Amino acid sequence: MVARPAARRPRIDPNTACTLLFEAVSRRASEFDVIHAHIDRLHLPALSRCGIPFLTTLHGRLDLPGIGEVVRQFPEACFVSISDKQRAPLKDANWCGTVHHGLPAGLFRPSYAPGSYLAFLGRLTLDKGPEEAIRIARAAGMPLRIAARVPRGETG
Repeated sequence: MVARPAARRPRIDPNTACTLLFEAVSRRASEFDVIHAHIDRLHLPALSRCGIPFLTTLHGRLDLPGIGEVVRQFPEACFVSISDKQRAPLKDANWCGTVHHGLPAGLFRPSYAPGSYLAFLGRLTLDKGPEEAIRIARAAGMPLRIAARVPRGETG
């Protein structure tokens, strides 16, 4: 007998997933003392009306068109940044704090020993510098391995 891999469930559309999430949170909001959201800004209308304190950690770019307009619609909403630099495009947001990545400072140390390849890890967007990584790899005469997420809407 040949073992077959389990059937994969089809991937759910992100908008559908968010809609279901908002509904579940809205139904159970009174069970929480505070709600901490990590889903960008889509939840702001729903959580602003549920009567439960909430805060939002923003993980992405804040210089994209329209984000400032959305944030200004919710002046009482508390936001947390992942770096102080991230805040620059939204200086007027109600910033409550900054929480850095949380990895111990000495966890990763540079290695100056020759390796067999260079690596690029991160989002595959211009602001993260994949073109620079390619130029550096070519100049060094080394292969480049890329492990990156391609954000929706930026696949070209």
